Amino acid sequence: MRISAVSFYNKNNISTEKVNNSQNTVSAPFDASFGHTVSANDFVKSYAQMIINQHKPVAPTQQTQKAAPVDNKPAVWKNNLRTMFKNNEVTLYAMIMRTFNAKDKNGNELIDENEEHGTFRNAVERIDEMKKLGINTFHVLPINPIGKIAAKGTAGSVYAPADFLTFDKMLGSKEDFKYFVNECHKKGMNVMVDLPSCVSVDLYNERPDLMAVDERGMPEVPSGWEDIRMFAPYSDKDKKILNQPLLEYHKKFVDLMLECNVDGIRADVARAKPAEFWDEIISYARSKDPEFAFLAETYTYEDASPILNMPHDRPEELLAAGFDSYYGQYHLLPLRFKAKELIDYVIENLDMSYRLPAGKSLIASFATHDDKSPMSSGGVEYCNLTTGLGNTLPMTNPYYTTGFESGDTYIYSYEGKLADKSYTDCFTYDTPNREHVDIFNLSRKPGGNHPEIGKFMTSMAELRKKYEDVITKGTFIPLRDTDDKHDRIISYIRHYNGKTLLIVANREVNSNVQGKIKIPGLKASQPMRDLTMPYGETSSFVARDGVLFANLGPARFHVFEIDTPNINKEAKEVYRQYMG
Repeated sequence: MRISAVSFYNKNNISTEKVNNSQNTVSAPFDASFGHTVSANDFVKSYAQMIINQHKPVAPTQQTQKAAPVDNKPAVWKNNLRTMFKNNEVTLYAMIMRTFNAKDKNGNELIDENEEHGTFRNAVERIDEMKKLGINTFHVLPINPIGKIAAKGTAGSVYAPADFLTFDKMLGSKEDFKYFVNECHKKGMNVMVDLPSCVSVDLYNERPDLMAVDERGMPEVPSGWEDIRMFAPYSDKDKKILNQPLLEYHKKFVDLMLECNVDGIRADVARAKPAEFWDEIISYARSKDPEFAFLAETYTYEDASPILNMPHDRPEELLAAGFDSYYGQYHLLPLRFKAKELIDYVIENLDMSYRLPAGKSLIASFATHDDKSPMSSGGVEYCNLTTGLGNTLPMTNPYYTTGFESGDTYIYSYEGKLADKSYTDCFTYDTPNREHVDIFNLSRKPGGNHPEIGKFMTSMAELRKKYEDVITKGTFIPLRDTDDKHDRIISYIRHYNGKTLLIVANREVNSNVQGKIKIPGLKASQPMRDLTMPYGETSSFVARDGVLFANLGPARFHVFEIDTPNINKEAKEVYRQYMG
């Protein structure tokens, strides 16, 4: 969940609660909690529940949930996800359980009462498909029960949990989730579960001992997300005394994940809690499973920091507290990163690695569920460009979001329309933003009409495996001298034990780019055989001594193996990740 900088408070801190988010209103005065009245709290809660009960659809899962298979033997599995992060061996796929294998039979993009939404059990059907794409780790977005009050969308945001310690019944039982994890492990897939940073209004009302309030006694709310409330990590902020009930609540979540044999946790908006809080939680988890991995959603700098009620991003501090990997800032490529800025950012992280314990890493966060579909940044060609970069940059673990593999644009025909029925008090088909994957409604399975993206993913996974030592352990040599005045050619070397990979890419999605790239040790006789699967417009290359002439097609990405065994000595700049 990336936080925007738009505040929902009005100047009088008074609002009118829209029980159905369209026309029916309750005129009692409300405070900023949107569902927590100043004088009529019990009335509003009961009225909202009455509306929900009157219009709540029959859960499709009750009709379609498959019976447990007879063979549910536990997998022979030993968690090593933390080591995999340390060695840059993780390839993640972010999936939304309730839509991951949804069956939209009538094509209206919504899962109606007679249709099957995603569940823990039917998700198993797609494990082999993900394996073929090179995925080895599921990032499972939150799977807890979802709040009903002041909700977003007709099913509620998956990041507005009503409880951390149980599972959303729509998805299945705890035993069903254990079955999913076990089947993943049988096929060599890790499972990392999302830990939300905030909670629903429902849980805010039930557990005031966990919640943050301001000096007026009003709930603290991250800007732009009025459906959630923030935790209070300190019981005494001035004295830096941690909130013990909140710590215990999170430890119980860790216990639940360990009971289900989960391999790690992805911490949503990790900066929402201080490093000392995470140090205690991570140490607790590692005392029970030393290989239990932690991924922090934190950025080098947030786009809109500082944000109301939210601390600055501080990845180095969180990595030092025990996180194994973090999100980084690669999602800025289509927005502001030109070639030089991208290369400088890579070097910034490599330098940071020497100030931290060995093996800290990033994910290739070119597009997450918080970002617009990469199809909007340049179609299939841009998707393939980011896949190539994510698989070859140093200190980086590839990362994909559900639907990416076939080019989902995340444009929904129902967006903004009124609903006849709802699982929440919201009767509008809200979506996070235009061209963002829907995490608010029971929607179709994410996917588009471009399976060639998935084929390119598979080919890059195979290339990464073939040159695993070069890519995961090798030096990083930026090739800055490209004779490209507009800074569109991304070019770098990965080198390990005498073996060299040359990467050349065009970040420009609309036109060809020509350049002259200086490469120490390159010979005119060097064969230039592209190791990547072709796509888009054709590129051409001519090798000369010390120079490569390139004419790059729009958003084209290329990898060559070249014979430059001494390039670490000959290059002006040579960088490497601290691996211990």
